[in-house]
Amino acid sequence: MRNYSYIRYILIICILAVIVVCPACTKDLPTVQNIINEQQERTLEPLEIIISHNQNVNTPEDIAAHAMQSKLQELLGQQATVTVYADYQMGNAREQIEAMQLGRIHITIQPVSIAASFVDDMKVFLLPYLFSSNADEVKTILDSSLEKEALERIGMRENTTGVSGLGLWFGGYKLFMFHGEDHKNIHSPADFQGLQIAVPDNALLEAQYRHWGAKTVAMDSVAVYGALAQHIADGSEATASQIVSNYLYEVQHNIVQAYHSPEVYVILTNTDWFMSLPSDVQTAIIEAEQYGKEKLYEALAMQEPLYLETIRQTKGMRYDVLDEKEQTAFRTAVQSLYVEQLAGNAWQLEYVERMKEYFE
Repeated sequence: MRNYSYIRYILIICILAVIVVCPACTKDLPTVQNIINEQQERTLEPLEIIISHNQNVNTPEDIAAHAMQSKLQELLGQQATVTVYADYQMGNAREQIEAMQLGRIHITIQPVSIAASFVDDMKVFLLPYLFSSNADEVKTILDSSLEKEALERIGMRENTTGVSGLGLWFGGYKLFMFHGEDHKNIHSPADFQGLQIAVPDNALLEAQYRHWGAKTVAMDSVAVYGALAQHIADGSEATASQIVSNYLYEVQHNIVQAYHSPEVYVILTNTDWFMSLPSDVQTAIIEAEQYGKEKLYEALAMQEPLYLETIRQTKGMRYDVLDEKEQTAFRTAVQSLYVEQLAGNAWQLEYVERMKEYFE
């Protein structure tokens, strides 16, 4: 005990000696005020917001993403730096959602065909002939209480997926595409017999084509051009924007508008990140999402007719639109798909019935 007191006494003397003899030695030691100042500086650092999507630059989806960016910068000013990464800069669609789960991306705009792998309830938006062939009606339902309910369902899965939904966007109707060197186009499910169709890795889409008599091969959208060019696949489906921006019209001879399904995008955010934000920033993000949707629809109205004209004017191209009788044949062939895909999920079954009622 006596030795301990002695050592303590010597240490105190040494410290005092350093302070007296070398006051300069202590001048760089942090003070309470210095610590407070550093914390304030860190607090003032702009919030980084990264937005991603998997469509090409200057497409309607890219225009919408940049509209979100500009609106957020307008609302938040120097509080935030907002960056948009298009195409495959942040990986493919699945990888972008996974990166968002890890917090590397904060907001991502993705087709429900990919998002449904993370949130099963999103597959209701993939059911063929669920939506009207009237684009304005589709836009309306994707901006109604039904949209809000679907987004809340995403939130209910947040403990397992780490994502929440901000909005649902209409990206145009998907078109059938085929080689069709003999210029025989698809006008009935029987015309699908023996064809192999490239689709995203999604069970519902694969089942859809099986009901029409086709085989499927799952692949990422970036691989579709090569698969069609090398005849690994006989056809695929994509919007007019996707066909033109990815030059798919170069390796296809027949395009068919069947109005079987719209391309629906879901805007997702990392739940933990979003909930950690101040309420005014959350409000700004929600407002920016709505602004992005408005600009998407403006861009679609301007660009889609140009895309379709490019497709029609391509040498050797045949472009057909199915009449109501032909659409009914396709619709009838997939009716059992609804029960197969939604069986056991009361919410999905009930939600689909309400969507049907809306379009009737």
